[in-house]
Amino acid sequence: MHFIDSTNFERFLKKLSVDGELYVPVRDGETGKLHMERIELFPLPDNFCIDGLRTVEPLKAFAQPLRCPVADYPSTEGDDMSDDKPFPSVVVAGARGCDLTAMQLVDKVQTEGEFTDPFYKIRRDRMIVIGADCSECGESCFCNLHGAKPWPEKGCDVAVARIQGGYVAEAQSERGEKLIEENKDLFVDARDQQVKMRDEIRAKVVHELEENNKAYPKTAGLSEIVRDALGDGIWDDISARCVECGACTNICPTCYCFLLFDQKAGGSHFQRMFSWDSCQVTGYARMAAMANPRARLTDRVKHRYYHKYDYLPLSHGAVYCTGCGRCIDSCSASIDMRDALRKVKERSGGKKKA
Repeated sequence: MHFIDSTNFERFLKKLSVDGELYVPVRDGETGKLHMERIELFPLPDNFCIDGLRTVEPLKAFAQPLRCPVADYPSTEGDDMSDDKPFPSVVVAGARGCDLTAMQLVDKVQTEGEFTDPFYKIRRDRMIVIGADCSECGESCFCNLHGAKPWPEKGCDVAVARIQGGYVAEAQSERGEKLIEENKDLFVDARDQQVKMRDEIRAKVVHELEENNKAYPKTAGLSEIVRDALGDGIWDDISARCVECGACTNICPTCYCFLLFDQKAGGSHFQRMFSWDSCQVTGYARMAAMANPRARLTDRVKHRYYHKYDYLPLSHGAVYCTGCGRCIDSCSASIDMRDALRKVKERSGGKKKA
């Protein structure tokens, strides 16, 4: 366990910025929310903030950009993609536990199966991630319902926790150990009192999470309950307010669906573009002859829950929700996933009693 003071932490980030584009959380003066901002000049801006909770943007955007070209044609380069393509290395500081878990879940889909997304893998391999504890929880945060903690348990290179005067830090990967060793002049051994300060903040946040979410069900056992409710009319009630905007899927750190389309790039050349897609919009599942297995809005809303709580637990062994709460914050219809799952569980309990 190490300690690094605030001045040396900035020096540490400055050194890391030599290895790639540096992004850090900054606090918006109007909304008070944290956003990722690229830092090209030092010192760090006054609104730099490791405290608080997760940023508005999900971490996945650094490995899977919202929109990017994936091919040019006609091309003389062939179909193989090599690592010398222009994919910059990226250093991300302040990633929270919910995002780190989400990235590991998306990794399972994008890099561990029969097919690998080469664009995702190159960006992912070139990411250096500095995780950070949450020093507070938002009203929509519910990582505790998934059995997770509001601090990095794994998935980053170095994890830091803000305390008075600086940060308690520990390596969580071989690369992280190397980074600390290469910059050992910036770190000292953490004292017991400093670790105690960190643990007290952690306990406070856990208590806040438990109080905020005591009315909602924990994830354990929910997959079976959701599976049994496939034909239940409760989904009509849950989807009644949905306006089909797709914000919930686009802001979700574990949603990975995409669309490919072609556009003219000048002259006789074209580009194939990658873009995020959303299963909540009408055309997502549309097939030839305009057939659509999920033409009803209720079926699309239901599909999002089943994808995370049923299909992916069966295929990849994990619930694909980390309780970050972004979908709750972004929903223009104020649909709360926790409340929807509570209603499904209550309906299931009622049926069993009957």
